[in-house]
Amino acid sequence: MAKAINQRIAKNILHALAGGTVPDNGLQYIAVGRRDEVEAFTRDMDKIEEGYSTFRLLEGPYGSGKSFMSKLIKNEALLRGFVVLECELAPERKLCGTKREGLETYKCLMAKASTRTCPTGGALEELLDGYLYSLEEQARQPGLPERAQQNGRTEEEEVCEEVLLSCASLRKLIENLPHGFDFYHVFCRYARSWVTHDEDGVAAAMRWFRGEYQTKTEAKRALQASDIVTDENWFSYIKIWAVLVREIGYQGLYVILDELTQITRNITNAITREHNFERLLSMYNDCYGSDARYMGIVLCGIPSSIHDTKRGIFSYEALRSRLDVSKLQGSELYNSPIIKLSMLTKEEFVALIGKLDAMYAMVHQGEQETYFSEEEQIAFVTYEYRRIAAANHLTPREFIRDFLTILDLKATSRPQDGMREFLGGGIHMTESMIGAGERESAAGAGKYENFSL
Repeated sequence: MAKAINQRIAKNILHALAGGTVPDNGLQYIAVGRRDEVEAFTRDMDKIEEGYSTFRLLEGPYGSGKSFMSKLIKNEALLRGFVVLECELAPERKLCGTKREGLETYKCLMAKASTRTCPTGGALEELLDGYLYSLEEQARQPGLPERAQQNGRTEEEEVCEEVLLSCASLRKLIENLPHGFDFYHVFCRYARSWVTHDEDGVAAAMRWFRGEYQTKTEAKRALQASDIVTDENWFSYIKIWAVLVREIGYQGLYVILDELTQITRNITNAITREHNFERLLSMYNDCYGSDARYMGIVLCGIPSSIHDTKRGIFSYEALRSRLDVSKLQGSELYNSPIIKLSMLTKEEFVALIGKLDAMYAMVHQGEQETYFSEEEQIAFVTYEYRRIAAANHLTPREFIRDFLTILDLKATSRPQDGMREFLGGGIHMTESMIGAGERESAAGAGKYENFSL
């Protein structure tokens, strides 16, 4: 693994992990476990390709790997030919709000649109231009001058008409959807401006697609469009984009929203929170009804943002009754919308730190295979599992942080020490790294220190 990976990617991975975040590239080099979860999402992708829509909630505590899992989903979706829209919810970005927070979420999704050839975002213009380029190439086949003369048009005008004529099937699909008429009208304006190299027209249409017009008057003046993307209708336009990307050659659309807590416990106003839950319910119903096609939605959140009956999603009965897991479902099945990330096994943790050790050694000591032997790596995993409540609460983020700390010490100030020295008290232990017995000893047994039998 260490020899196969590019050193620049390895540095980026280690840099991101040291900061407690998920790297954008190279996840395949450090991915371990999660086989059942990944298979559940690949089955979802199969359904989306057949014309269905799916809705998933990815549940796990902070540091449990939700962001990592969502990146894996994104990468798999891109490899399979999906367009991926992703956004991290924030105080200014929700599903709806009194200050256009829903529209801000739509803008973020459009800005971060990704495809396989443009995986870091900004792919909206690329996917439209790629489609129009193929139609223009077909229109410029031999015989164009004769066809233009016969129809009384210039060659450029003839190309425009043939490009728009080629979109006839797309028109039927889009105009049947809510807000589809205005969407297709702006699409035609974009196509005409693109073929005629009208940069102002292209920019105006792209602004409309991205939801950047504030008033209908402004959009009417620029594009003769009678509607704009708003806080109330933005998800209707997401459904149109799903149909569009499918028609122009992609498998479908994946929408990934992180930080679900922003629309649950972080909203103190009960009415605003309920409006967001109503929007979430509408999205769920659209996915499992017939209103949305070729689309998958994934929302990531901590357990309290879902199960809290006061501020969580389950406080809204209509959502709880739809999302709650069946009592007959085992942990190995993922038929319900909620996927709970389980803790990695000891074997998976050993495999993970083996990958990190080899990667770190390659970056800092080009000729060295690893800093620690397999036995030392197993000793580290065993030590981590001794932490209080580690069996249920040890997260990959904490685990990786601790191991990278030891690797930093090994590579810089203490190259002669082995894992035994690092774990035997030579390394400063944080409160979370002290086991129950060690914690009691370190505190002098508290109020019972003078007690004896």
